[in-house]
Amino acid sequence: MHGSAVRTVAFIGLALVVGFLVGTWRTGATVQTGRADLQEGGGGSISTDDWTYGFDPGVTWVDSQNTWHHGDDLPECLAATRSVEGLRFAAIEVNVEGSTWRPVVWIDCRSIGAQ
Repeated sequence: MHGSAVRTVAFIGLALVVGFLVGTWRTGATVQTGRADLQEGGGGSISTDDWTYGFDPGVTWVDSQNTWHHGDDLPECLAATRSVEGLRFAAIEVNVEGSTWRPVVWIDCRSIGAQ
């Protein structure tokens, strides 16, 4: 290979490595398991060992039949009780002007039926 070809291959390799690293540092949703506590208005919180996450009544969820619900009603696994252990959920981390919170973006009611 000539010098320019080697430099081109090295540049492409470096670009791929940098692109991979940037992609892995990007924050996305994390799936976890915790204890959900329902509030009067339909929202609530889910607690894990290290954080308490909040969710609104319109949270997206999947039922025991693998049907997705996009905020149209209360998750079925929370409708009959005020508290549920072992609930799988996804949350994102939000940072604005020094404040951090982690809203729940998805609840998996299938996780309750699997226990």
